[in-house]
Amino acid sequence: MHQLTETVKVLQKVVLFADKKVLILKRADTSTMRAGQWDLPGGNSEWPESTVSKQSLHTADIVRETSEETGITIAASEFSRPIFFDTYFDAEQQLYSIIVGWRVLLPAQPQVRLSLEHTEFAWILPAEFPVYDFGFAGKSNGFIRQILNRSII
Repeated sequence: MHQLTETVKVLQKVVLFADKKVLILKRADTSTMRAGQWDLPGGNSEWPESTVSKQSLHTADIVRETSEETGITIAASEFSRPIFFDTYFDAEQQLYSIIVGWRVLLPAQPQVRLSLEHTEFAWILPAEFPVYDFGFAGKSNGFIRQILNRSII
């Protein structure tokens, strides 16, 4: 299950900046959500597979998601302060979503190794954002657009 419980999920996305450009990923056509549309690296937090109490699992989740989706390893300390936080309740699905956005500045564009969840990647200038189809998440009030807008340096 790619959410914390049947009724709660934590979705995290990260804007990776390198050379004034942002890394975006194109979701596979087989994706259950926003198939074939562009996205930021990140994903849903999962229930911990641990028998001991832990803290700061949200940073471990975004580090894991970023690495799985892009092959880029980022230290958990880079995710010290979110740039976006919002919630959304989907009445039809009875699902409460917590959405967190992050920004990480990279010294250069690293090599990207895509997972099977994505088919393409691009490093774009923030001004090029409207050219790409992010679906509902890219509209003016969409979470991807808001995360990107709050990340511009």
